[in-house]
Amino acid sequence: MTEEEYLKMRNLLNSVIEQQATFAENQAKVEARTTNLEIKMERNAEAIAALLTLAQMHEQEITKINERLDQRFSEVAQRFHEIGEKTAETDERINALVNVVERYISKN
Repeated sequence: MTEEEYLKMRNLLNSVIEQQATFAENQAKVEARTTNLEIKMERNAEAIAALLTLAQMHEQEITKINERLDQRFSEVAQRFHEIGEKTAETDERINALVNVVERYISKN
């Protein structure tokens, strides 16, 4: 092997070694990013699970409130119905009284 061939081979090996070092460095960066991404994904999954739990709790509370509101509206509707009946009875009595007074006045 000549000196020129030796230098070419040495340069080639140096290039391969540099490329291997660059590759190893890039691989380490990718692994670090992957680890960070996995940690972030795990945190996001935990946060999503917490939000889902909170949403379920809110849904249960809203359901209870809606049930109470429905019950109260039914009670109010019943009371209005009762008031309507009593008002009709009062109207009948007032009309009867008016008739009596009109008859009394018309006789005199």
